[in-house]
Amino acid sequence: MPVAFADFLQAKFALDERSLNREARAAFLDALHSLPQIHCLDVGAGTCATLRRLLNVELTIPLSLTVLDRDPVLLDIGRQEAEGWLQNKQLTAIRFAVDEVKDHRPDRLYNVITAHAFLDLAPLPEALRLFAAWLQPGGYLYASTNYDGDTALLPGYDDVDFEARLLEHYNRTMEQRRVDGQATGGAYCGRRLHALLPQYGFEILAHGSSDWNIAPVLGEYRDRDSVCVKALLEMIYGEGQRSGLFSRDQLDRWHDARLRLLQQRRLGLTIRQLDLLARYHP
Repeated sequence: MPVAFADFLQAKFALDERSLNREARAAFLDALHSLPQIHCLDVGAGTCATLRRLLNVELTIPLSLTVLDRDPVLLDIGRQEAEGWLQNKQLTAIRFAVDEVKDHRPDRLYNVITAHAFLDLAPLPEALRLFAAWLQPGGYLYASTNYDGDTALLPGYDDVDFEARLLEHYNRTMEQRRVDGQATGGAYCGRRLHALLPQYGFEILAHGSSDWNIAPVLGEYRDRDSVCVKALLEMIYGEGQRSGLFSRDQLDRWHDARLRLLQQRRLGLTIRQLDLLARYHP
């Protein structure tokens, strides 16, 4: 059975935890602890992974969090799970908002905005313009796991040229993505975000790689990594199908071969990503 998107989001929580850049994350947590209270907006929240992370930090200052996503089904999953996470969290107030980022109308300025694995799907200039309008002077933007141009599978496929063309096309689909006619962060979101932040009044405080490195250890995958790999294979295969550039037989052989290695616990996957922490100085 194909991996449902919501299941993929939940499966990758532990993988993201292992992968987040330590220096950028530590600087973000230091920034949070420096605030008298936190008024945070989490954009593209999905099933509320960022809410879960913030609650795991055991903050001792009040946290007011607006969780924003356009998909009510994903937010509803997060809302249901949050009931367990929020037990004995008396300093926390959560608002769930179903909306597009461009249509969000905050009732106050935030001092923190988080965007996890989201900005490759959004037009970066427009997103940064909105973030600058919604942040208090001195407020923080923490953008994590921004895709940055490379997906690789190990061991190599027998038809090296075919897999290279397929993965190149997979990146190209991200580059061709449009929202309201505007290009999104795309396949090189991390480096583009790094270049654009200063143009919108942001000082970059920390940045570093948050690459996914999935490989079986002593014949076993960690956590739910196998679900993540299966979902990524399905995404790549689907983009190949929709393109009309590859024969169905070639695609099926590739997909079947990669799934066999996954089932044999022999397939590895690496994905290049970048984390950034920035502070808004208008």
